[in-house]
Amino acid sequence: MSDTPTIYRQRVAAAVTAALRDDVLVRAVGEGGAAARSRADAYSDLDLVIVAPLSHADIVFTRVEKAIATIARVSHVWPVDPPGFAEMAQRFYFLEGAPRFFAVDCSVITATGVVPFMDRERHGEAIVWFDRDGVLQPRGVDAAAMARRRAHRLVQLRGSTPVYVMLVAKELARGHTLEAYGFYQTLLRALIELLGMRHRPDRFDFGWRYVDRELPASAQALITNHAFVGSASALPGLLASLEREIDALLVMLAASSEPEVSVSAPAPAGRPSP
Repeated sequence: MSDTPTIYRQRVAAAVTAALRDDVLVRAVGEGGAAARSRADAYSDLDLVIVAPLSHADIVFTRVEKAIATIARVSHVWPVDPPGFAEMAQRFYFLEGAPRFFAVDCSVITATGVVPFMDRERHGEAIVWFDRDGVLQPRGVDAAAMARRRAHRLVQLRGSTPVYVMLVAKELARGHTLEAYGFYQTLLRALIELLGMRHRPDRFDFGWRYVDRELPASAQALITNHAFVGSASALPGLLASLEREIDALLVMLAASSEPEVSVSAPAPAGRPSP
């Protein structure tokens, strides 16, 4: 395999697109993920978005697999069940001899299901391979709806934090360190969400994804200080510190009508139009 990772990814995408172009039930093929954010590098997957009825998904996956096989043998397949989103069927493929971190993340999604993924601030702008109906057109995020989502989640985190703090402390008292650590991880996820509301409100719910690139150094340091638990004996002190940080963010975010900083995906130049 002499192709660069970028060329390899483009070859696979082109082969799949050619195999699906004559299928009238396939309404669009695009590429999301890192490519849609102009962040694709040597480690990036090929995130294929194929717009078609779910009743047609098995046929689409068969054609995708045949197309991939013209480039390399499929060495591993993961049919994601249940898929992460509504109106979607999803499979991951590893290819023999591909760049080390390469995978094909292939999603068949309905024309209705794909709509939320067109929010520019959350998902960038899809690379369009073909689009019969204009369904892959980027759009601006619904700011009011997103604000409502954040407000609802803030209420949930305010309610759940004392419960999980109690659960961690209870399991520590019982000597169940591993169970305590499991509940502690839920609190850590809450910290990341709250930092997201402050620093990347349009993508506050992306969890661990992109924290190294989208959160400021101070927020990354705060997560790091609580994420790496050196020993069971360190957990009580970290729990107390994590509770303080979460409480401070809850107060700060409740006091402000909108988070302070928005980190939105840039609108890349030179992107082909659908």
